[in-house]
Amino acid sequence: MEKLLLLLGYVPLTVCIIVLWTIVRKMRKSSAEQNHVNDRCEEDSLNEADSQLLKDEPLSTKEYEMEDLKDRLCDLMERERLYLNPNIRVTDVAERLYTNKSYLSQAIRLKLNKNFCQLLHSYRVQEAMRLYSQNMDLTIAELCRKVGFNSMTTFTQAFGRNTGCTPADWCKQYKRQKANEKK
Repeated sequence: MEKLLLLLGYVPLTVCIIVLWTIVRKMRKSSAEQNHVNDRCEEDSLNEADSQLLKDEPLSTKEYEMEDLKDRLCDLMERERLYLNPNIRVTDVAERLYTNKSYLSQAIRLKLNKNFCQLLHSYRVQEAMRLYSQNMDLTIAELCRKVGFNSMTTFTQAFGRNTGCTPADWCKQYKRQKANEKK
């Protein structure tokens, strides 16, 4: 009788191990297929293997996991301000979130409708606007450098995509608005 109870206790454990092993194997396969892609600021699109990985899980589980990963990513970005590092990579952030870059890229794409680079740029532009609102003596070049951009061109393009105007135009408008508020 004890042997039967002991055996019944090992069956659920064995099933859990097999399920976890299968998930890890699929994630590694997906990650290996993505390794040839430059993970800096290239477009993060879903490939067939990634889409198949998502289809293998029930929709509610996939949605929940993606939402959870998105929430953890946003929390990490806001708490630790990783976007200020000009050399931050999707693999660095994925490691911090205990996931792989493919799954993180999928979560960003599906839940935020952006790729990793676009997400970084939006955080950096918001930070530039915040910094300028605190110190209107900062130059555009100083803002660019302080928020993690390596290039003025990239900063200007990202600023335009996120605000609809150039950094210089936005700063002028902000100064005018503050001057009008004082009157």
